Amino acid sequence: MADKREFKESPFYQGEDEEVPYSVTVPTSWGTADFSNLTNTLYEDPDGENDDVSATKLSGSTTASSQVITTPLVQLLTTGTKYRLDVKFTPSEGGVLEAYAIIFAQR
Repeated sequence: MADKREFKESPFYQGEDEEVPYSVTVPTSWGTADFSNLTNTLYEDPDGENDDVSATKLSGSTTASSQVITTPLVQLLTTGTKYRLDVKFTPSEGGVLEAYAIIFAQR
């Protein structure tokens, strides 16, 4: 069973040559729109080293519209590698929240 912080559709499977933005619909119980301080971090091998590969594998910026947060493009993945994409944000009510998705890279 997925953790409540994990994207509902996770895990995702992405081809090594694909460039994909991921979206998460934030439950209203977590807070409402006007999200700020949107950040993403992509970790390679989240069960081991947790290497931050955001600088080379994320392209663009994070956006929010209504309750939906969309990540930058996830790109240049290495076949056979597991990644964890963290989405951190501040809802209009305050506080800092974080959701995540698992991505498996495929040929």
